[in-house]
Amino acid sequence: MTGLYIFIIVLDDIMALLSQFEGVLMMIGIVSGVIFIISLLLMPYLLGLIPSTYFLKNPEKQLKINKPFGLIKLILKTLIGFILLVAGIMMLVTPGQGLISILLGLFLMEFPGKRQLELKLINHHQTFKTLNWLRSKANKPPFKR
Repeated sequence: MTGLYIFIIVLDDIMALLSQFEGVLMMIGIVSGVIFIISLLLMPYLLGLIPSTYFLKNPEKQLKINKPFGLIKLILKTLIGFILLVAGIMMLVTPGQGLISILLGLFLMEFPGKRQLELKLINHHQTFKTLNWLRSKANKPPFKR
């Protein structure tokens, strides 16, 4: 068998497999499009909620939970951050703002070493520039670092 013949057989197998999962692939495409549109609309707003002085170097903050409502707020914030993180990872291979969703998810979540990671990420020039561009879309002042 020649290489071309093997290629045609493999291509036929791939096409048959794709036709079997046409509905699933269609659903993935629709969900991907919806996530893309939602991310385009929400990213500037969510980034606008972060204070412009958030990335100024300051001592590590201790997480304090004084009231039951504070715990619920922390859990919801971390859950939303986790959802954004997972959606961002999915958007790395589908349409959407994957890296920005990952960053925003990390900013919302609480975990050890978070502050060092945030400062390292924000010191990347292109990331800093992109986040400030998105903040400008929400009519918010740029981040300071």
